[in-house]
Formats: sequence, structure tokens, C-alpha cells
Amino acid sequence: MTLDRRDGGAPLYFQVEERLLERLRRNYRPGQLFPTQKELAAEFGTSLITVKRALAEIARRGLLQSVRGRGTVVVRPRVEDDRRGLSSWTDSMTGLGRQPSTASSRVSTRVPPPDVARALRLKARERTALLERVRTLDGEPLCLMRNELPLALVPDLARDGLSEESLYGWLKRRHDLVPHRADEEVEARRATRDEARVLGKGARIVVVVRRHTWLADGRPLEVAEMTAPADRYRYRVEIVRK
Repeated sequence: MTLDRRDGGAPLYFQVEERLLERLRRNYRPGQLFPTQKELAAEFGTSLITVKRALAEIARRGLLQSVRGRGTVVVRPRVEDDRRGLSSWTDSMTGLGRQPSTASSRVSTRVPPPDVARALRLKARERTALLERVRTLDGEPLCLMRNELPLALVPDLARDGLSEESLYGWLKRRHDLVPHRADEEVEARRATRDEARVLGKGARIVVVVRRHTWLADGRPLEVAEMTAPADRYRYRVEIVRK
């Protein structure tokens, strides 16, 4: 395969990387073997060092992995959820250049269990709207989401359902409700049978992110839970010393 070797052109490793990335997108699926370094060096007419650097850059993106006894294997990249600010999952994924969507959605109302009622500061027998969704990323199921809000804040959510991908966007446009502060906790555990059925057989261990969100005036807005396969999801936070 011809590379641009003129002075001032892009580095050879970068050109090899770009061509291999295009090949990965077009021709490979997770689990398939990638050509060896020697095969690629012969194909591109470059040194092994050039090919190694190109492959290292692709591996850093989470698209290739060296497996002892097998060689270089194509893998499914992890989703990196970077929580440096309070934003919706939809906005976070869109910001990464990914395509989030909803595979299924259900809204119900209920008198919540005592722990949820306390978190949302509800009176006795006061009801909530419970939004349950299967979210996909680039067309593949990635996570399960549950958002529970005081029904008094969003009576039309139970009646009409969520008309767009982003719950936070809908809350802002429909009710001028904007999350101001949130507490989150993260847990890893074994997937339930229902979770594995929806998320795929490979989802043996899941990451569960629970969020408790308040409005600027101190009123609780929601309690939420996101469940995703641990091998496909990386959770990051930024910690700043005050």
C-alpha cells in the first residue's frame, strides 16, 4: 500500500495508523485476529518500528489487544464516561462523537419504597414517575437506566412519556428544571439474569452508577441508576483540592 514519503508529509506511523483504523471500521469485528506486525510491515513497505508505533496508538484507543498465544485481537472499545461536570448521559456520549439512542422505554407511577421516598423528601403515599430505558450506543445495547422523579414535578412524563433522548434536556425545555448538584456512588457486581439477557452474554460483571440529584433551590430532583457491562464501561471523575 502506497504511503506519502515526501518531506514535510505526515509521519509514516500516522499514515499507517489512519489506514489501519479505516480497515478496522470496514472489515473487522471484535474477536477477529489482526495481521501480524511482519505482515503489515511487508504490506506497507515500512520498518517494524513504524508498524509497532501505529498499532500501539490504535491499542491506546482500546481497539486492539495483544493476547498471548493468539496474537493481536480486535476488541470492542470501552465507553469512557468522564464526569467532570453535571450532564446527562446522552450529552456525555454525544460529546465523545458516539450515537446514543433508546431501544425501549417505559414510564410508570408508583408509591416508592421508603429509601427512595426519603431521598426525594416525599410525603406519605406521594407518588413518583419511574422512567426505565434500554440505551444503545452506535446501535448496540450498552446500559439500563432507571430515573425516578417526584410525580408532582413531572406529571406529563407519566402521561406522555419522554419525547426525546435526553431526560435533562426535556426537563429543562418542558419544566425549566435544571440539575444543580448530585451525589454518585459506583458499585461492581454480578449481572442478574435479566440484565445479561438485555446487555449480552458477555455482561457477567456490571458497573452500577447511582445518582441523587438536587435543584439549585435544594429540592431533590431524582434518584437514578445506570447499569452497564464492566468490560465496556470506564467511569472517570475529576477531583480538585479546595
